[in-house]
Amino acid sequence: MAWSVLHAEHLTTAQSGPQSALQMAQLLECGQQCSAAPTESRPFDLCDLKEMGMTTRWRPEFDPEHLYFVTTAAINRSHIFQRDMVKRILVDSLHCVCLMNNVALYNFVVMPNHVHVIIQCPTEFPPGDWARAFKAGASQLIVRLYQMERNARALDQLAAAVTRPERQAHKVWEDGYLAKDCVTPEFVIQKAEYTHNNPTQPHWALVERPEDYLWSSARFYLEDDRPCLIPLHDLRDLLG
Repeated sequence: MAWSVLHAEHLTTAQSGPQSALQMAQLLECGQQCSAAPTESRPFDLCDLKEMGMTTRWRPEFDPEHLYFVTTAAINRSHIFQRDMVKRILVDSLHCVCLMNNVALYNFVVMPNHVHVIIQCPTEFPPGDWARAFKAGASQLIVRLYQMERNARALDQLAAAVTRPERQAHKVWEDGYLAKDCVTPEFVIQKAEYTHNNPTQPHWALVERPEDYLWSSARFYLEDDRPCLIPLHDLRDLLG
C-alpha cells in the first residue's frame, strides 16, 4: 500500500547567499538547457543508474501526496561539481526551483558528480518537470562561470559532449534522471540516511561525519545549532 503524506505546513528558516535567490530566479525562468566541465571521475555509488546511462524517464505513476527520491548525475560521471563555487550554484538552484514551483524540499546532497534529493511536487509540476528545470537553470550558471573564468578547456569539453547542437551548446548533465516513489516511512528514512552518509563513504571520504559536509541537509537533521544553507521542509513533521 502506498504511503500518502500530507503537505507539510512547517517551513524552517536557514541562511542563503545574498542576492542568490533573485539571481537564480531570473535565470531559472529560461527554459534552454546548457551545460559544464568534466574532470577525472571516481567509482560511482549508485548501481540503480544502469552504468550511469541516466536514460531513466518518469515511470512511477505520479501522486502529489507522495515524496520522491530523485537522482541526477553529471555528464560522463565527471567531477564537474567538485568545486565549492559550483556546489553553491547547485544548492541555490535547488532552493530557487523549489521555491518558484511550490515544491517541498526535504533532503538533499550535492556530490562531486551527482545530486540526490527527496521532494514532494504539486500536481502541475511533477518530478520530471522539476528535474528539467533544476538542470537547465544550474547548467546556465555553471557555463556562465566557466565563461567568466575564460576556462576554454572546460567549455570545450562540455561542448564536445553535446549530441544535439541545435538545442544546446554545452552539456553538463547526463540525460534523464532516476525517481523512486517513497512508498513507506521506512523507505524515506533509508534514503534520507543514505543521502546524508554519501560523503562519508570510503570511495568518497569527503568528511568523517555527515553533519560536517556543508553541501547537504545533514546538519539540519543532526545538529540543532547549525542551519542548512537553504530552507527545508522537515521530514520529522511527517514521520512523527
